[in-house]
Amino acid sequence: MPHATPSSARVTLNENLEFDGVDATVRQAFVGRPEKVLLRPPVRLYRWTNGRLRHGERVSPWWSFVEGRRLPSGAVVDGFRVTEERARRLGKTHRELSRARVAISEAFGNTMAHLVVMELTIEVWALAGQASGQPEFASARTDLQNVFLIGGAQQLFVPNLTHSHFYEVPVTA
Repeated sequence: MPHATPSSARVTLNENLEFDGVDATVRQAFVGRPEKVLLRPPVRLYRWTNGRLRHGERVSPWWSFVEGRRLPSGAVVDGFRVTEERARRLGKTHRELSRARVAISEAFGNTMAHLVVMELTIEVWALAGQASGQPEFASARTDLQNVFLIGGAQQLFVPNLTHSHFYEVPVTA
């Protein structure tokens, strides 16, 4: 008689996520090989984006941790406030430093006009690793093709998120 799976058994989102199985553009967004990490509620993630998260629209897979932490590999991930303090010391805004360190190229079409914070309501697997540098401009001008955003910050790739997996946390100035 075949073994029945109990109805209470659940699969964690992205359980089968493997770096070697993701698209080449995702692999190129990391320096080296990111590690697979389990994110458990109530972990909060943030990103700078074009606007608020809208139901029915695709949820970006690219996020950063609100609270700093140490990953299982020992890598230290800065949280929002540490990045904010670094930006202040450099005379930049959080948004400006984030654009450079997470390498949000003009080619991605992200105006970074709004800060979005979410709190996960389910366990989910993600890839965490260092952002690789990216060309800053989408322009075909040859005099700008060697201008790069440095990257280097830790980033998360969390595919397959839908609005049922989190709630948006209001952000106040």
